[in-house]
Amino acid sequence: MNSVVAADYSIPANGDVTEVAPGVLWLRMPLPFDLDHMNLYLLDDIDGWVVVDCGLGNTDSQDVWERVATEFLNGKPIKKVIVTHAHIDHIGAAGWLCRRWNVPLWITAGELQTGQEYFHASEDSVAQLRAEKSRFLHRMGMSSEQSAGVVDLSSSIATLVQPLPVDQYEIQDGMKLEIGNRQWRVIVSEGHSVAHASLYCEALGVLISGDQVLPRISSNVSVRVDNPEGNPLLSWLHSLERMKELPEQTLVLPAHEYPFHGLRQRLSELDLEHRDMLTRIEQACTEPQTVMQLVAVIYRRKLSLFDQLLAGGECLAHLHYLLAEQRIRREEGSDGCLRFTR
Repeated sequence: MNSVVAADYSIPANGDVTEVAPGVLWLRMPLPFDLDHMNLYLLDDIDGWVVVDCGLGNTDSQDVWERVATEFLNGKPIKKVIVTHAHIDHIGAAGWLCRRWNVPLWITAGELQTGQEYFHASEDSVAQLRAEKSRFLHRMGMSSEQSAGVVDLSSSIATLVQPLPVDQYEIQDGMKLEIGNRQWRVIVSEGHSVAHASLYCEALGVLISGDQVLPRISSNVSVRVDNPEGNPLLSWLHSLERMKELPEQTLVLPAHEYPFHGLRQRLSELDLEHRDMLTRIEQACTEPQTVMQLVAVIYRRKLSLFDQLLAGGECLAHLHYLLAEQRIRREEGSDGCLRFTR
């Protein structure tokens, strides 16, 4: 069940903007993926604009930004770039934007570290990272062919991120940013990424939620190769609960799909969706299963290589949660693959 109420705004065409609150513009940025768009936001800062999220680091995104600057910003410059988190569709064009307008990047320390990992100084470090990813994927039960394809895909995805600017400012949980004579409070969440920053303006009753809360789908929550024993689902569920402190009538501006009302109910639905997934995965572990064997049971559709990576990482996140609760056990086979059973 989905009880959110879509806000009464027409979805802008790709590359266009619409005002969704006083001084808040919604920009629809095209993406060349199955999820074919993302939502970016521009905040009127009196003598300029603050950008929240950036799009991919490719010429298509740059062309959109140049058009937006010409047609919609009323001759005022971009003054600041804020990135909610370091996934490629959010941080990809950040370096280009910052250099284009000679402005700083505002980002949490955890996400900055993730963003810097798209760039490697030597061939040796690249080779080491590829080896670590291959081992991680093998332990999940991917074949050599699958893991090689995923590693190659990860490398190609990294090319969609522009080098980050030197001028950087750290944003932290609870920090209040003054933008256009209004205060926006930073809310840092873990689970979907290392330190995802959402922005809440009490005066406007608006939450720019990034990927933390979406109206129809759940953001991916995966175990990452740089933290192979992590429990991101536990962090994610705690983050959802914390956001219930915000008013129910809050206008939520997400990074995908459409603005909506019904925040607390949506947070509860997301929690229930993941707990239902925990039950289904636990029930599937009647005999030892690799992560990818469980993916085939849980996700009953044909998955692309990228979807296999997301599904595998998310399945592993749920398994780690179940391990922490001692509802399942794990063993490593002679083939180096991990297997889970009740």
